[in-house]
Amino acid sequence: MASAIEFQGTNTFTLSADQTLTNELWLQARTVTLAGTVGEDCFVFADSMGQQTATNLPTLRLAGLFCADIWGFGETIEMTGIASNNLRLAAVKTVIINSHVGHNLMAFAPTVSLGEDSSVQGSALLAGQDVIISGTIRGNTRIYGTKVTLDGKFENDLHVTASEITVMPGTEIKGDFYYQMEGDLVLDSGVLLGGKMIKQDPPIPAPTSTSSTLMLQLTLLCGAIMVGMAFVSLTPGIAALSVHKLTESFWRCILFGFIAFALVPLIAAFLLFTVAGIPLSVILILAYVILIYVSKIIVGLFIGHLIIRKSTPVPPNLLFPVMSLGLLALYAATSLPFPFDIVFWFAITLSGMGALVSAILDRRTPVLVSCSVEQGSKPPPVPGATPPGA
Repeated sequence: MASAIEFQGTNTFTLSADQTLTNELWLQARTVTLAGTVGEDCFVFADSMGQQTATNLPTLRLAGLFCADIWGFGETIEMTGIASNNLRLAAVKTVIINSHVGHNLMAFAPTVSLGEDSSVQGSALLAGQDVIISGTIRGNTRIYGTKVTLDGKFENDLHVTASEITVMPGTEIKGDFYYQMEGDLVLDSGVLLGGKMIKQDPPIPAPTSTSSTLMLQLTLLCGAIMVGMAFVSLTPGIAALSVHKLTESFWRCILFGFIAFALVPLIAAFLLFTVAGIPLSVILILAYVILIYVSKIIVGLFIGHLIIRKSTPVPPNLLFPVMSLGLLALYAATSLPFPFDIVFWFAITLSGMGALVSAILDRRTPVLVSCSVEQGSKPPPVPGATPPGA
């Protein structure tokens, strides 16, 4: 007997070149090295945040053969293996790809690099502060970044939005080249362009009043604070344990949040096809919507706790101000440009939802106990202690 999905959590995980995984893998570890063969979908979270290794190896190293989709999250990611299907990577620092991708590629990180040995058979979506492309992409390519360097081959249309775009001699673009930046881009004579080069103007925002936009954000913020006050007052143990889960393991919470985010709608949709399961499906959908909204409350508490830099639990009289401070920071970050706003929203939703699910399933859910001692009264004796004068 073998399960169809493997859930694993450990400090270090290594799959050597002579090993094979046949089940779908959900893995959370501090450092991960996959050099063997992975036959099914692979979801990997490498969360060695702030920890330095003696050899400075990446926290997530993908050097094997991957026969299905790959989802990778970590501090630094290096892909040198073969991805037969889709490859989706997100890193806190760097994503380096020097391999073959059989279908589509998505990569998000401050630094995204596709080496000369990299090739993507499908489309590519890349976003980061510094994006460097030296490989080959056969499908449509979209790049969002601050500084983008092109030094590869693009066999279809190319869309680039950046503050600075550099096209190196020898770059081949067989389709149309759409770019969006300040100023005009002049290509070197060594650049081969098969289609047209078209400069796109930034989209003109809808005429909205600054005061009305600010009032809308403040109204949404006040609504979130009211919901947070009610949630924390009604379920103080769940809220406290959820924040503790986020502090203890942020990436583990994202893993659990991703599982809940993906599986709950599938289960609810399946139950809709059965007459007896329709009521349960409706309840699951309502619970799913509530979890998505309340997740920002938990992340707001967590961020507020980080802002005040308090190592001990927040006193009850400061709980609501700390939550309000964290929610204010979250709503202020909603002005991030695309696609960072979408990535930020997913990070908030997945981490908060995962922390809530972990806290609900944890049997150690704390409760708040208050005891009052009258002034001048003595505390009760410790069980087993000898009373004075005995």
